[in-house]
Amino acid sequence: MKQLVYSILFVCLTHLSTAKEGPNKTFLIIFDENELELYQSSAKKMELSFLDAFKTKVYVGNSEHALFVTVPFSDWTVCEMGKSLVRLSDKSEIPLELVAFRIIDMNECQENFQALLSESNEQGSQKKVATIKLSL
Repeated sequence: MKQLVYSILFVCLTHLSTAKEGPNKTFLIIFDENELELYQSSAKKMELSFLDAFKTKVYVGNSEHALFVTVPFSDWTVCEMGKSLVRLSDKSEIPLELVAFRIIDMNECQENFQALLSESNEQGSQKKVATIKLSL
């Protein structure tokens, strides 16, 4: 009886320890450089607002400034991401949607892209029958 309880406990603990993480959702946040200058901020400062809670990656260069934010739950929408507060300075915080040029849900974009690919593959796989006109 004791061995049965230990074996069940071992199986349960093993199952819990090997469980996969929940689905993640990735957002691409694009900033307009002129707008960031207006708020006297930068994409790196925006990243600091999300760094403690989420996995982030910022890209700054000659093109538009971009920030990737990966959240650990899949039910977040672009609107909810836009309503999250970002710190501009020690005293001021504003919603992200006021600073961001565009917020893109990368998971949704990937699903749409896969749907387009599957449609094009279906159209390409249909056999094309050549028709020949015979004039008599």
